[in-house]
Amino acid sequence: MSAMTVNSFPSMHNWNSPRAWALAIIVLLHLGFFWALTNGMTQKITKIFVPEPPQLLPLPEQPKPPKQVDIKDARIDIKELKPTIVPRELDFPEEPIRESIITGLPTPPKNIIGDEGGDVAPPAPMVVEPRIDARRGLSEPYYPPDVIRGGGEGTVVLSIYILADGRVGDVRLISSSGIAKLDQSAMREAKKWRFVPGTSDGKPMAMWKQLPVTFRLNTRM
Repeated sequence: MSAMTVNSFPSMHNWNSPRAWALAIIVLLHLGFFWALTNGMTQKITKIFVPEPPQLLPLPEQPKPPKQVDIKDARIDIKELKPTIVPRELDFPEEPIRESIITGLPTPPKNIIGDEGGDVAPPAPMVVEPRIDARRGLSEPYYPPDVIRGGGEGTVVLSIYILADGRVGDVRLISSSGIAKLDQSAMREAKKWRFVPGTSDGKPMAMWKQLPVTFRLNTRM
């Protein structure tokens, strides 16, 4: 038997046939697909994530400190600070109880007139209230620097018990300035004051007297 040779691939003279070209195109397509598949799997695709910059929040506004009055710029009128005596009929109400003004002075008896014209009771004694000694004056109360810087001011009304020798026996607060330090300063200084004592028929007597003490700042330029 003679050997037979089987050619599985078209011979050179068969390349012009349509079947041969179709087979070649199919082979090339398979090779290209295989190459693309293997190349895509081996390639590493790296994605770079760039974070967005953080947003800066605006800083809250700092509260402005309260305006304060400098001690050097404060102007204190001495006349404003010194207590002054004002006539009773203008500023001071009448005392409801006489014993609160004059100590130890008996109430005068009422006038008694009989049917036939009896004796008339003696008139009430002449009372002169205590007053500030013009030669001595009154020392100024202490004005706390922190109150000055804070713009604090006000009027303190004191009731002062003035003894027969002119010294102060007691001090009471009648009306507050609204600032405790000013009230305490006025009361503390009032205990050091000396007055011309009040009199009853020319005789020195212990009496109560109201005095206003004004703390005021004069910062006008």
